[in-house]
Amino acid sequence: MKTLETGYVGLIYLLAIIAVILFFLITAGIALEVFLRALGMPSIYGLVDFAEASIYAMAMLAAPWIQYHRAHVRVMVLPEALPPRARYLLELFTLTVCTVVCAILTYYAFDNFFVSVERDELIFGELIFPEWYLQWQAPVAFLLLAVGFARDLVLADPDAPPTYETAKE
Repeated sequence: MKTLETGYVGLIYLLAIIAVILFFLITAGIALEVFLRALGMPSIYGLVDFAEASIYAMAMLAAPWIQYHRAHVRVMVLPEALPPRARYLLELFTLTVCTVVCAILTYYAFDNFFVSVERDELIFGELIFPEWYLQWQAPVAFLLLAVGFARDLVLADPDAPPTYETAKE
């Protein structure tokens, strides 16, 4: 079980690092673009297409890492008003719903990915590239999110403080 946990955590960290690298490349590209324009030089061909694709990829690739660290947005008005046992049951219900929704999204994302590969669909802009270059991130992200929520469900402790107080450091 420890090997699975290590592999899971390693994979979500790898995807988060890729997201950070994409963020750096977009930031550097935009800064370079501004500098080139100030000098009257031509724009960087395909930068806008790269930035659009990267923003989508960053959201998908960073999501499992964010979920693992419980850094995602949570509205805690209701849980804070509940007694501990009811808060725990609400947490179990929420984690179950999140797991099921992410599992369903995984199924449809894989289906969409395979259809895109089969049809050899392309994205047209300044750059032309296969659509699946963007679509592989969604099934991977949703699968890891489903695993993460299921993991949290299995590890849920009725005696633990509310999850907003137990974010991993």
